[in-house]
Amino acid sequence: MRVRPFRPDDAAALVKLSASCARGEKDFVLNPLWEAEVELFAEFERNGIAPEEHLLVADTEDGRVAGLAGFLRRPAAVAAGLYAPIVDRRERGHGLGGELLRAALDHGREKLGVKLVTAAIGARNHAGYALLAGTGFRPVRQHFLLRLDERPAGPPPTLAGLSFQAAGPEDAPGVLELYEACGFEARSLDAMRAILADPHHATAIAFQADRVVGFAELETHWPRRVWVAFVGVRNELRDRGLGTALLDWALARRFEAGAEVALLLLSPANRTALRAYEKAGFRRHRVVDVLERGL
Repeated sequence: MRVRPFRPDDAAALVKLSASCARGEKDFVLNPLWEAEVELFAEFERNGIAPEEHLLVADTEDGRVAGLAGFLRRPAAVAAGLYAPIVDRRERGHGLGGELLRAALDHGREKLGVKLVTAAIGARNHAGYALLAGTGFRPVRQHFLLRLDERPAGPPPTLAGLSFQAAGPEDAPGVLELYEACGFEARSLDAMRAILADPHHATAIAFQADRVVGFAELETHWPRRVWVAFVGVRNELRDRGLGTALLDWALARRFEAGAEVALLLLSPANRTALRAYEKAGFRRHRVVDVLERGL
């Protein structure tokens, strides 16, 4: 086998391989999770990096793609997510997964300057877990991958003076104030404005008495499959159906625009959020183990 950098004409074969692994729990990895070539290229475009620099491909002597591994990160970031090695079923059992993983880790350390790697793999993918653990990865947390396969149609909350609308850059101060109050990862006002102006994001906000009382941020870099990034509600209005109703409203707009699936990751310990998402129609699709190692 030859391990080499990605070429654009590899995309169709890699998407087929990714989709094949996503169908079964024993093969599941969170990254890659592509179902179409446009999703592969959109993921790298969204992060501002080139797949040719971050993806490695294994092919046979006759040129057939047999596997992949690599990284996803922001430009020049020293922390990266791992595209866990996935191998064509016809080529398994010969050590190709380990070869791809070692090549990727060497590439990350020597060519990309990566210092911390995070991998997410299905809890029932025992072979993949063993491969990662055998090369120094250690478990750090677990997530539920939740999935919604139809347009939500939940009832609105019964709160007086409430209205929903799409957010724009001019709403950044109010959204950021609530975002920070919810304890999410740090953002600047300029970063919030950029996200609200980004066509790869869609943020819905709830207003009451001329202030933002809830928001739902979606990632839309995969138009057919929307990711729920953040949902936040003012503390005094929680447990009254506002978050679920706002998310329903935001997702309904995306389904009307052509989305077919919505996805999100959630800690199993967050039972309140889990109940809210299940009320919105999400179901537990996979359990994902997250592992890390330094380079």
